[in-house]
Amino acid sequence: MKIWAKIKNWITKPYMKPLKLTKEVKSKDIMIKDLAKKTKKELELIGRKMGIELDRRLTKQKLINKIKFRARNKNR
Repeated sequence: MKIWAKIKNWITKPYMKPLKLTKEVKSKDIMIKDLAKKTKKELELIGRKMGIELDRRLTKQKLINKIKFRARNKNR
């Protein structure tokens, strides 16, 4: 019986581990001047944390403009 339990654990354990996100935006304070250095994926993550959905098909400058617009209107 121990053999079957070991085989079952060997097969199912890798699938039972919780998923870990590898890349997250770690800092909460993001400077507007640093947005130009970010990638489109990072800009999309920043936008999601701010509550907006960004489309990566747009140009990088348009994504930055949307984030800036949201940041300015959120402070009011």
